[in-house]
Amino acid sequence: MAGDEPARLAVVLIHGFTNCPQQWVPFSNDLVRDGCAVVIPRLPGHGFADRSAKTIGRVKAYEILSIANDAVDIAAGLADRVVICGLSIGGSVAVWLALRRSDIATAVSIVPFIGISKLGAEANAVAAWALSTLPDIFVPWDPSGKNLSIPPYGYTHFPTRVLGECLNVGMGCYDEAQPRAPAGNVHFLLNAKDPACNNELSLEMARRFTADRSGSTQTVVLDDLPANHDIIDPTNPQERTAIVYPRVRSLIES
Repeated sequence: MAGDEPARLAVVLIHGFTNCPQQWVPFSNDLVRDGCAVVIPRLPGHGFADRSAKTIGRVKAYEILSIANDAVDIAAGLADRVVICGLSIGGSVAVWLALRRSDIATAVSIVPFIGISKLGAEANAVAAWALSTLPDIFVPWDPSGKNLSIPPYGYTHFPTRVLGECLNVGMGCYDEAQPRAPAGNVHFLLNAKDPACNNELSLEMARRFTADRSGSTQTVVLDDLPANHDIIDPTNPQERTAIVYPRVRSLIES
């Protein structure tokens, strides 16, 4: 970006649950080299050096949505065309904002946390209510305690109540998709072997958007990835960024 001239594109990157902006740094560096402006907000309660921090347990979903919305405001001042791209809960946040803002040209939702794998829509709605209402429990991502698949900057545990609030956001997007598509485009990037999130609900949402406005949605399902939810983080032992990054770039640019 030269002088005061706007960038050709501003991209907001939303990290996943219990992760932090570092997750996106290698990918964002490529965007910046290609003349894009990049905004990577740190979600509330995330990114502390103490990986067993309990601060995240006090976070509310509306705070996550507010921070992401502020990031889009910043991006809108950097370029005429704004794209929001998020992973997991970041993917559902991207859809939530796209349903509410007409200045988002494209939302790229990567393995979004629309619902829990193998649960239908009604069961997910019940799970969201239960998780967000019952007493909070901090659950280890890796019960073995080895934490081999957890990024060195990610938390080792997650709070069930915040997870439930985030699931409510995803299920809210699913319900809102029934009558209308967002003003901009929404693209989904899914892992066929995702062990955590419900691809069928994401695919149904894409069908609803397309039915409302033809051409508003692209859906890419990668069937050559391992059974791994975090398909973005380069520190994951099962990372396939050589496969995933180009597909994300293609959806961002489309």
